[in-house]
Amino acid sequence: MLRLALRNLQMNTLRLILTTAAIAIGVAFVSGTFVLSDTTDKAFDQLYDGLTANTDVVVRSQAAYTDNGFQSEARPIPADLVRTVAAVPGVAVAEGSVTGFALLLDKTGTPIQPGGAPTLATSVGGNAALAGDFSLRSGRMPRGPAEATIDARSATGASYVVGDTVRIVLSDGTHPFTLVGITGFGDSDSLAGATLAGFDLATAQRVLGRTGTVDQISVIARDGVTSGDLVARIGATMPHGVETLSGATLASEGAAGMQSGLAIFTQVLLAFAAVSLLVGSFVIWNTFNVLVAQRRREVGLLRAVGATRRQVLGGILVESAAIGLLATAVGLLGGIGLAVGIRRLLLLVGVEVPSTTVALEPRTLIAALAVGVGVTMVAAAVPAWAATRVAPIEALRDAAPTTDDGSSRRGAVGAVVLSTGILGLLACAAAGDQRPLTALASLTAFVGLVISGPSLARGTARLASHGRRGGGWRMAARNVARSPRRAAATAMALTIGVAVVSAVAVTATSLRESVGQTVSAGNRADFILQPVGSGAGLSPTAATAVRALDGVADVVELKYSGAQVDGVRSTIVGVDPTDLGTVLDLGTGTGTLDLAPGSIAIARTEATTLGVRVGDTVEVTYPESGPRALTVTAVFADTATGLISSSYLVSPTDFAANVTSTLDRVVLVAAAPGIDLTTTRATITRALAAYPNITISDPAQLTSAAQKSTDQLLGLVTALLLLAVVVAILGIVNTLVLSVLERTRELGLMRAVGATRRQVRTIVRRESVLMALLGAVTGIALGTLSGVALSRALTGEGITTVAVPTTQLLLYLVVAAVVGVLAAIGPARRASRVDLLTAMAPD
Repeated sequence: MLRLALRNLQMNTLRLILTTAAIAIGVAFVSGTFVLSDTTDKAFDQLYDGLTANTDVVVRSQAAYTDNGFQSEARPIPADLVRTVAAVPGVAVAEGSVTGFALLLDKTGTPIQPGGAPTLATSVGGNAALAGDFSLRSGRMPRGPAEATIDARSATGASYVVGDTVRIVLSDGTHPFTLVGITGFGDSDSLAGATLAGFDLATAQRVLGRTGTVDQISVIARDGVTSGDLVARIGATMPHGVETLSGATLASEGAAGMQSGLAIFTQVLLAFAAVSLLVGSFVIWNTFNVLVAQRRREVGLLRAVGATRRQVLGGILVESAAIGLLATAVGLLGGIGLAVGIRRLLLLVGVEVPSTTVALEPRTLIAALAVGVGVTMVAAAVPAWAATRVAPIEALRDAAPTTDDGSSRRGAVGAVVLSTGILGLLACAAAGDQRPLTALASLTAFVGLVISGPSLARGTARLASHGRRGGGWRMAARNVARSPRRAAATAMALTIGVAVVSAVAVTATSLRESVGQTVSAGNRADFILQPVGSGAGLSPTAATAVRALDGVADVVELKYSGAQVDGVRSTIVGVDPTDLGTVLDLGTGTGTLDLAPGSIAIARTEATTLGVRVGDTVEVTYPESGPRALTVTAVFADTATGLISSSYLVSPTDFAANVTSTLDRVVLVAAAPGIDLTTTRATITRALAAYPNITISDPAQLTSAAQKSTDQLLGLVTALLLLAVVVAILGIVNTLVLSVLERTRELGLMRAVGATRRQVRTIVRRESVLMALLGAVTGIALGTLSGVALSRALTGEGITTVAVPTTQLLLYLVVAAVVGVLAAIGPARRASRVDLLTAMAPD
């Protein structure tokens, strides 16, 4: 039976390739996900281990809270503690360092990194033993207030060499420095893609606003003193709020932070892998179902000469296992290539993963085998079991094209399940905020489609059979109606891909429209100043410069910080409420928006969630300073929460007392009444010429930029989901190839009675189009309904408007018809070339 199974694989190379590809794509996603995750984990472990290689102990301010396993940002500590630490017995070297915001400009004054990874500045040039893998590529370390170093990636990209003048945007504006050195991190040219400007400690403290403080103290132990002992000794001398930890612990934290930032790719790729494997399982099941039907005579003969049912079952499962093993091998290679490709993609968006060897862990091999072989064998199990029921008498019957009329009971059950799912989706769409029920209803509707698939295939055939007698559509419809289960299974594979793409399209379009409305809602500002890309913020001096201009009436600065409000992760905005009403419409609320020290204003929805009202107290835990009790003095409408991206406002005094950073995140500008906005914008642009990291937007541009981000996300997701559609297309091709082989005698007879090759090709193409349209129509219908319900379920995530992209969905339908034609090219050509004599010859 093993030899027979292997022979069956060799008989049709095209079928083997198509079925293998259907599973290999899913295996590639799974294995690629694990390879990427393991490789990046290994790379960042090596990077941070290298950076802290000689650091035995680190002293820093204790974080106020831990969120999702990671510590929040800590405050600087007094620089005097460096001397205190140095005096502890067992300390060989103690050195303070600071890190902050700095944006490098190229020779034309354009930001080197407008978005993506961070733009940092740090102190360099201290004890070489504490530098670890951080090293000079050329030049020397900076000395004095006019010198700086930059990372090798930035230097190469901007064509800087030692001796050039480099302009750097700091919190107080743009300043020129002489480039005296170019730095790197081991084999990497940057720290995970971040730009890095280096200054000596005194200069770094001055330009980063850390005068008299340091962010951390790095310590080297004397010979014979362990890091654990030194942690305890130093910890005993430190004041409250300062913690001591080992260098190894700090390295683990740094690596874990980077790995957490990239973990989203793992989750996304695994989701796409699940979709591809589900589609592939339909292809495998359909393929083996057709093969078993075509081999009834062969299986009957095997049973007649003594083969047991177990042997028949085993032979088919061996054949499926061989396909699974081949798919696993191909998928593993594809997964490694996928991981390498994603690393290059990350580099393009500014995230540099340190170079290291590809990590192919045992779990990756096990997962690939489990997915490749497991899914294939499970999908083939039902057809294999059906083969064991073939009686020996089947060996005496002539081979004929298979037919399956389906079951009226199955159609009735399918209609009930499908109706239940549809009603559930309608109910979820009406009720809103029903995520688990939306998922359950979508799954129920899809199961109903699968069960009632043959009935839908027959209905499609009836609709297409109204052409002239003997016409191509009528013949194609007859072929679909003759094997409705086969046609339905082929169509359902496409249904999955199209349904997911359609649901994403509806949800993304709804998000796009909601973002536009949310950003524009409550906005009264004429201009909005923001940092380029994902920059850290704006220098407060920029707002000061704009405030002094003629034609500008009001300037409101918004400063942001992460925090916890009653234990829930949130964003706090520090703002002066004096002119807030001229640039923001906070709607009708309760209380007084005076924002005196010790007070907080909360948006209505969050106030309801927290169960507080004016006069109540909430606990706000700042990352740097810890918990503070604030009194709710105002509850405002949710009108402007989309524009300011927060539901909590505090006074500038409270913000400055609890947050070290002085950078603005957003500056809202209102022009004086009657002033020409074009002229005012030009005036503001000239005033901010020294701040190339600032973008100036009017309300329309702000809305357009927000919607563009949503469009980019939709494009990326759709591109990845199209791989599942590709698998479904392979399924259509596979079904048509098997159908042509099955109908060899019928095709020969058609040719013998006068059908031309062109007519034969037309019939096959139209059969393919019918199956593609069945899959597309059901997929678009299910996806649209699921997308509407999902959009209504995501109101808490900012989707306030449901929008259906009708034109885009119709385009999907047209593309599906084209796909049906393209998928049939090979099978149709094969069908038209059937040899008449061979086809008519008896078996």
